[in-house]
This record gives sequence, structure tokens and C-alpha cells, in this order.
Amino acid sequence: MKYPSRFERFSFRKATHRDKPVKDIISSSKWENIATTLKNTPSNLAIVPNGMEGRPDLVAHAHYGDSRMWWLICIANNISDPFEQLKAGKQIKLPIIK
Repeated sequence: MKYPSRFERFSFRKATHRDKPVKDIISSSKWENIATTLKNTPSNLAIVPNGMEGRPDLVAHAHYGDSRMWWLICIANNISDPFEQLKAGKQIKLPIIK
């Protein structure tokens, strides 16, 4: 079974990041619903350890046991550019999922 990508699920607008064209799904109304839901979800607080800066996939693997949950960490912490915003020593929220 082929799963649709996140770009197929959400409408998007074209934007640029570091002078390169990207698809901006954050402005989608569906994305806003996810972000609002996550803000109301209980979370644990954690500090980004050395060696995991800019790597939400590593944080997700360490916390959830699944690196594919990286996007959950980015949404919960309003991170649009993990390379710039996910720094070692930063306190982040890790949503509790069941």
C-alpha cells in the first residue's frame, strides 16, 4: 500500500527558504488543526542533548523509538527549520502519545 506524502494531504503555498523554492504546508488550515491539537496534548519537557542539535529524527528515535515521529516534535515546538532552531541545551516539549 502506498501512503500519501504530507504534501498530498495538505494544501500548500509556494515559499522560499534560503533562496530555494519550498512547499509551505504550515499555512494550511489542516496543519493549524494539528498544531492546535498538539498544544492541548500533555507533554514531557526535555533538553536537546549534544549531538542531536538540528536532528529531530534522533530526538524522536530516542524518545518514541521511531525516528519517523520527527515532525511531531517540530510541530509541538513551532520549529520550521530544525537546523537553526533545534539547538543543544534548548528545552523542548515532547508530546505524550499512546
